Amino acid sequence: MKTAIIILNYNSENDTIRYVNEIKNFKCIDTIIVVDNCSTNLNVLEKLYELKNEKVHIIQAPKNGGYSYGNNFGIKYLNSLNEKYEYIIISNPDISIEEIAIEKCIKELEENNSVAIVAPRMYNVNQNPIRRSSWKIRRPSIDMANSTRLMQCIFYPVFKSGEYTKEQFKQEKLKVEAISGAFFVAKYDILEKVRIF
Repeated sequence: MKTAIIILNYNSENDTIRYVNEIKNFKCIDTIIVVDNCSTNLNVLEKLYELKNEKVHIIQAPKNGGYSYGNNFGIKYLNSLNEKYEYIIISNPDISIEEIAIEKCIKELEENNSVAIVAPRMYNVNQNPIRRSSWKIRRPSIDMANSTRLMQCIFYPVFKSGEYTKEQFKQEKLKVEAISGAFFVAKYDILEKVRIF
């Protein structure tokens, strides 16, 4: 059972370097792919290449096509390694994660065939759950109420119904409709079936 992580970098090489150094010795991660999404900062690749080793691969996308494009580019590169991966992690570089959190996500995917993607609960620096780390699928009326800051202030009680409550966040596991793209673990074969992103 192999696990790979794709980390998308765009003008955030300091965060990326810190994050890779934080996770590079995690036993639950076999391969780390850092995709530079055509950063405009000078010497980004030179700095990132200092991380490169057998486990850490540094690649650059041919263009900045956004979040999905960069992650798909990393996954295509992963396919070229001719290794069999069971799990893939998509992660932003500006987070911190503990190895045990990743192991719990993988364990949930192993034990539950009806689950394809798992994410740990996200917390801010004050250790409070991040309100929008998961949410319910939005309806058009909720999107309209959330379209501008003024509309958000006026209609907050309306679109708050799309969020999970503090009580729900206290549950050990919570089935949600949508998760943030900041960090998640997915079954690799499922991503392939849905043609990645």
